[in-house]
Amino acid sequence: MLVDKPAVETWPVDRLRPYERNSRRHSPEQIEQIAASIRQWGWTMPILAADDGMVFAGHGRLAAGKLLGFTQVPVIVARDWTDQQKRAYVIANNRLTDASDWDGEMLRLELADLVEGGFEIGLTGITEDELSRLSVGVGELLQMPELPDGDRSPFRDMTFILYGDQFGIVERAIGRATKPRDPDNPNRCARQCARRDLRRISRARLIN
Repeated sequence: MLVDKPAVETWPVDRLRPYERNSRRHSPEQIEQIAASIRQWGWTMPILAADDGMVFAGHGRLAAGKLLGFTQVPVIVARDWTDQQKRAYVIANNRLTDASDWDGEMLRLELADLVEGGFEIGLTGITEDELSRLSVGVGELLQMPELPDGDRSPFRDMTFILYGDQFGIVERAIGRATKPRDPDNPNRCARQCARRDLRRISRARLIN
């Protein structure tokens, strides 16, 4: 059993061996991400292993350490554990972290602040698609300048970046607006949109 404040030891990487029945896999891309994290913040979490060097927790960190050329790594040794405790912990260590939920709004605020500060978000493991779904990095719209009546040409070729479900919503709205003389579509812009071929123009302008 581990004591309240387990001692961290330094072991050569060759003394450690992954648990051969570990059911959690790490892709090469994930190993690269973990390695980038270690380069940024250092080794913040030791590997958990048995006396004989079998790793219970930290398989990804061990692989990343080898990738970075580490010859020694920090280790916490789980002494006096039964065989069943060791095997069960390999599953529990991965499964229990999966059971937690994200506070989406709090995550969006934190990421937005990091993006604004110029931090490399990829180091957090958050992907570009996830940033888009959270609408992170979408700047405030600039205030439109005053224009003389009838003069709208500066805004006819504007390009908008749409995120997540926004593209589908806009495309459906354009499709409805371009229906000619549909009795169920009282939109007065229908004839004008059809005449200007708004659907074709918009598809060329919108970035999904």
